[in-house]
Amino acid sequence: MNTVKTLKPTGGIMKHTNTISIAMPFVLAATITYGNGAVAAPQITQADLSDSTITIYGTGFGKKDQPAPVLWAFGQDVRENGVQVAKEREIGLGRPVPVAKDPSLSIWSRGTGATFSDITRTTGVTHTYRATNEGWLGWPHAFGGENTPYSDKAYISWRIKPAGDINSYRTVRISDVGGVFESGKDRYSPGEPVRILTSTGSEISGRIVHYDAAKSLVHLEAGTLQSTDSVGAKIVGLNSGAYGLLKGDEFFQSSISGKYLRSYETLNQGGTNSVFSTNRWIAVQFNSSGSELRRGFETQSDSGYGVPDISNTTNWKLLEAFIDLSGEYGSGYISMDSKDQKWFKNLYIGDSKPQDAGPTISNIGWEPAGGSESVNVGLNFGEIYFDTTPQRVVLSDQGLFSDVRGNQEFQYITEWTDQKILVDIRHGALAPNGPLFVYVFDESNVVNKTGFCVANCDVDMSPPSKINLGIN
Repeated sequence: MNTVKTLKPTGGIMKHTNTISIAMPFVLAATITYGNGAVAAPQITQADLSDSTITIYGTGFGKKDQPAPVLWAFGQDVRENGVQVAKEREIGLGRPVPVAKDPSLSIWSRGTGATFSDITRTTGVTHTYRATNEGWLGWPHAFGGENTPYSDKAYISWRIKPAGDINSYRTVRISDVGGVFESGKDRYSPGEPVRILTSTGSEISGRIVHYDAAKSLVHLEAGTLQSTDSVGAKIVGLNSGAYGLLKGDEFFQSSISGKYLRSYETLNQGGTNSVFSTNRWIAVQFNSSGSELRRGFETQSDSGYGVPDISNTTNWKLLEAFIDLSGEYGSGYISMDSKDQKWFKNLYIGDSKPQDAGPTISNIGWEPAGGSESVNVGLNFGEIYFDTTPQRVVLSDQGLFSDVRGNQEFQYITEWTDQKILVDIRHGALAPNGPLFVYVFDESNVVNKTGFCVANCDVDMSPPSKINLGIN
């Protein structure tokens, strides 16, 4: 007979122990993968929760030489290879994020344009990074800076929040302005809705982002607006009644080749360059002279298109990248909120892989391209987790990983063996009084399909059912 033993003290953070027979279906290892192929998932058999830690017992966790991730940058909580550092304890909001060759001075050895911001996803994170028009950071000192050590894998996760539908941003010359448009809360956020009446009689809807009177430019969120439409088009603010005439002789749109992430093995000596842009996820293999050898895509025909649309909402999103260069053929994926995975695969690297360097965070944030620096794109990024293995632990309020999206919180690992893991508990945006399920990823990026409940297992988080009241 299978039994579940649950201890529930009254008040405070629950100290909770689940002890379950290995045969119980609740914790059966699922032959699923969060990647390629079918591989047995890690199996959790027991989890002990204290005020500050979770101890996880089971099998199939694998070996992890360094329990902690290479880089954990969650606001002021910065840890490099298991050592907590004070590099971003004293910051000035709105001031540039420091980059320096000296590892004692900054987290990042390269970068430009990023500033500190108080726009955060949770109160437990003190700050994030802000990119306006351009802002990126890269080559973390925790992984050797510009001289990366050897590794054949990289796992990167981070949170990102765009100010608007940045894929739809346009900047257009305007004249004959009357009235005052209701712009957004800053130069990068959408304000009032507008109607654009073209010279051919068609109508385009959008929102104003910013009116730059000094330069006679208007920044818009209007995805269907093209340069030909803007010649002689009239724009009207639907709230303010302000109006103007679009000239069309100066027209910019957000960059489809703008970069959210670059991951290189070496700075300029060849190897694998993986790039995630607005509309593509590709990997390019270079020889030691910097000449391109070949490219990797998900299929032979898609050329890397079809990546997750980051700007479909302005909510915080979880982005993840996994790169595996352990064999003769490299592969990797990008995903948003644990879905919408886009892969590159079958990239032959057998004759051109560096023997002393591994993939790293080369650029993270927003790196525009194609002259789109004139478009007022703004986004925040932070909660950066980087490791040379996908082995990690997350908490969620969902009992099946197939239901876990952005509502997962990374746990800081302090001990890892094949049968025991110890983490510092971090609730993040999860309700402390709600159910908490733990998930463990192994070195092949395979996760237990069913979460193991570690707290508040009898709490029903579903909305109340509808009650029909009969009145006589």
